[in-house]
Amino acid sequence: MKKLMLFISLMMISCILFSIKSHADLGPKPTADIKVVGIDEPYYFDIFIYYDFLIEPIEGEELDWAIEQYYQDDYPFDLLNGYQDEDGYASRTLGYNQAAPAHIIKQVSDDDIYHVGYFSAPEVFKIAILTESGQLILSEVVHRQLFTSSMTYDLSSVDLSFNQSGVGIVSEHIPYGHMSIALVIRVILTVLVELLILIFIFKYRLKQSLWLVGFTNAVTQSLLTMGIMAGYYFWGSFFGLIGMLLLGELVVFIVEMLIYGIWLKEFNRKKAILYGFIANLITLILTIFTIPLI
Repeated sequence: MKKLMLFISLMMISCILFSIKSHADLGPKPTADIKVVGIDEPYYFDIFIYYDFLIEPIEGEELDWAIEQYYQDDYPFDLLNGYQDEDGYASRTLGYNQAAPAHIIKQVSDDDIYHVGYFSAPEVFKIAILTESGQLILSEVVHRQLFTSSMTYDLSSVDLSFNQSGVGIVSEHIPYGHMSIALVIRVILTVLVELLILIFIFKYRLKQSLWLVGFTNAVTQSLLTMGIMAGYYFWGSFFGLIGMLLLGELVVFIVEMLIYGIWLKEFNRKKAILYGFIANLITLILTIFTIPLI
């Protein structure tokens, strides 16, 4: 049994290391889809990031390359080239020898939705609106939480006739409701499956055996599901999900086999540990099929 647990550990650690390497080399980059509402006049969209130095205007090939990355050909870069606000934020599209361009894409739809990605959406930034008449409107500092983020920038109550900073309301849409429902469904399914395996395959019948397995699974599967969700939504999309799934399952395998080996006493220890392995192997397969719930 010790050899079996060692083999499982080595296999899962190998998968985790492979996943991390793949994530670093080939994995997706953070993105943000930002919907602008409450503005009826033509405008240009950009994001500002923090620079820890005093920027200077760029020119030549560097400026030409930055302009090529923007979603609109007539963006008046001269109004922003060299501009830095009082907090040290300036255009990411222009880069200033330090950052990759924002790579903003305006979505093809009736809504004013802008996709910031490819070079990664920054974690901390300001949203910049440059009106056709030349007024610069800056949001408060935005802290992106989700790996694949969806936000709304509401300017409904903002007077756009003069330059302003720290105005408008930025809200990030985090699917707490969906996450809560998915957590409950997945935990209930997993606990039910492991109890059925306990009763009908391994023939455990005592009430304390059922309570031990049910409670242990409710705790471990809740923590595992929250970890998987954190990996998916906040850390790395599908790569984060796979990494947390492998790491979490490794921990759950070991913890549950140890718990059952010590406290599941209706039959001998060897049978209890074998149950922990078989039940977790089956629920791991179940997890793969319930990933779309996440």
